[in-house]
Amino acid sequence: DQVGKLKDQDGLKLAGFIYACTGSGKTMSSFKSAQLIASSGNADKVVFLVDRIELGTQSLDAYQSYANDDESVQSTSSTDILVERLKSNNSSDQLIVTSIQKMSKITPDNTNGSDYKKILGKKIVILIDECHRDTHGDMLINIKKTFPHAMYFGFTGTPIFEGDEIRGNTTADVFGDELHRYTIADGIRDGNVLRLDPNYVATYDETDMRQAVGFEQAKAEGLTDADKLADVLSNPAKAEVYNAFMDKSVVPMVGYMESDGNYVKGIEDYMGNAQYMRNEHIDLVVDDIIKKNKVYSKNGQFHGIFATSSIPEAINYYRKFKAKCPEFRVTCVFDPSIDNSGSSSYDKEKGMEEILLDYSVRYGVKFDMASYAKFKTDVAYRLGHKYQYKFLPPEKVLDMVIVVEQMLTGYDSQYINVLYMDKTMSSYNLIQAISRTNRIYGFGKPFGNVVFYRKPNTMKRNLEYAFRKYSGIDPYKVYVQKLYYNVKYMNS
Repeated sequence: DQVGKLKDQDGLKLAGFIYACTGSGKTMSSFKSAQLIASSGNADKVVFLVDRIELGTQSLDAYQSYANDDESVQSTSSTDILVERLKSNNSSDQLIVTSIQKMSKITPDNTNGSDYKKILGKKIVILIDECHRDTHGDMLINIKKTFPHAMYFGFTGTPIFEGDEIRGNTTADVFGDELHRYTIADGIRDGNVLRLDPNYVATYDETDMRQAVGFEQAKAEGLTDADKLADVLSNPAKAEVYNAFMDKSVVPMVGYMESDGNYVKGIEDYMGNAQYMRNEHIDLVVDDIIKKNKVYSKNGQFHGIFATSSIPEAINYYRKFKAKCPEFRVTCVFDPSIDNSGSSSYDKEKGMEEILLDYSVRYGVKFDMASYAKFKTDVAYRLGHKYQYKFLPPEKVLDMVIVVEQMLTGYDSQYINVLYMDKTMSSYNLIQAISRTNRIYGFGKPFGNVVFYRKPNTMKRNLEYAFRKYSGIDPYKVYVQKLYYNVKYMNS
């Protein structure tokens, strides 16, 4: 219905956005939309934008497999090639997959004048994948300025709604009205995505956490817990504070919002991230993952993603796995351009070089810092059993990849069976992350697994809230029923 508006070239067109749950065929839906627009005759160019290398490779592969015999889907390895595709009158250059980074570099100032004039004369439709990430992006703003008469469609599994605005914008503000909604609940009902089995692992005893927070808030003095307790009990004011934090009815484990909008902090809100960077916590997480890997991977058939809070943490975890279990096949993928200042820069560079060398030796390939982008593509292919990695012998299997932000949005592999998380997330970011595990595979993968290690009570609350927000249903209808409930149901 929106395509006809292309005939009117006056002003910016915000066609709208499609809300389709991650894993439910969103990429194919976007390509079918591209085909419809291209075949309508109302568009000269249909450009599909992605914002990460692995997503671009994945989308191009999918588009080429969906294309009809008479259709050609073009990729762009550089901005110059993108310009050539956009100004071309060749029908084979009508459907283009490119990155938002390349598209944003096409401006009146850095593009040949005649080329820019030819491009502006085209009727262009721009489809943006994972458009929730572009609600606040400067690159999209630049693209809109460069292509003021284009029509923009967004596709996302987690639109930014009111209450989660980024730079004051929702997805609807950027792309126009919501055109269609297909939630996680719809996908589960139709058998297009899997249910979820969330597990919460406490690496700290609840009583110990309460006591540590109580001592801190009461400003207890002493080198040992016994000294601190004696100090607290000898001071009525300190004792009152300490006892409040030890009482579950006064301070809960997880915070909550009161009806008047006032947030009441829980014990985990008082726990700083430094507590989760201690070797005590890290060792327990590493041991737990190694122990559970054979079960979750079905003896190497499936793979895992481990999300950490920072690049230094990711590198530290990598070295822990390497030392504790050398046969565990693990690597790291993160953005090498961030955290490049300060005292940690050198450690990060050394860590990346170590990771690349280990990967190259283990798998018989050759990657270094200059070919880091190709390394990330190789990891994505290996996890997705693509091309030369379609049938993986045991020695070529990658058990798990450690990430910080990357591969938690948009990355699609039916062989991802578990997401381990040692970080806190909420709302749309959390739904995107856990959806890496929900791809349909067959009888051997009845549901996706997620394991939370950091602030597990808080993450349980955040996950339930996110499912209510993005599915509109009781989250326990999205979760796999545990054995007790299954037996109870069978008996009834």
